[in-house]
Amino acid sequence: MFSEGDFLQPVPRDPGPDPVPADVERAEMRSILRRHTVVNDRCQSCGNPPDHTGYCWAGRVAYERLQTPWPN
Repeated sequence: MFSEGDFLQPVPRDPGPDPVPADVERAEMRSILRRHTVVNDRCQSCGNPPDHTGYCWAGRVAYERLQTPWPN
């Protein structure tokens, strides 16, 4: 029923958008981190309260993303 030959993976018709270059993504994370600063227990940008790290959710995600190793 099945052939013993090589199995080829199907190629998607639309592979989707190209990945965002690392330097562009890094700049965006820095921009998000600057905008989402917590003052008086509320974020200036989104209005969410800070978590245990002192950042709102978006700020914490941007900070953690900037701390991960980036390809050169």
